[in-house]
Amino acid sequence: MSMAQLVAAGAPELHGSYFYRVRESSIDSLLVEIRRQKGRWRSVAVAEAWVYHEHDVTAEAAIVDACIRAFKVWKERVGHHVAYVAAVEYIGDHDPKGRK
Repeated sequence: MSMAQLVAAGAPELHGSYFYRVRESSIDSLLVEIRRQKGRWRSVAVAEAWVYHEHDVTAEAAIVDACIRAFKVWKERVGHHVAYVAAVEYIGDHDPKGRK
């Protein structure tokens, strides 16, 4: 299944060097990862979600659901990182009189 097919089926679109990987993690268990390409041959996982197999849900729908959940986890992590980076500028002692 291509990225375009996943997005057409309802998965959030990923931009830049990010992509989905569906992989088998153990016997009868699938995992969806959001990965960032690092160089030509390497990538790193930034978020993941298990694919839940249910009797009345198609395989495609289960994978798209896992993509959506992984995307939410990834966005939460990105938000926390952005907040941390913004707060880093306040590291240090603060003079009560406003001097440096």
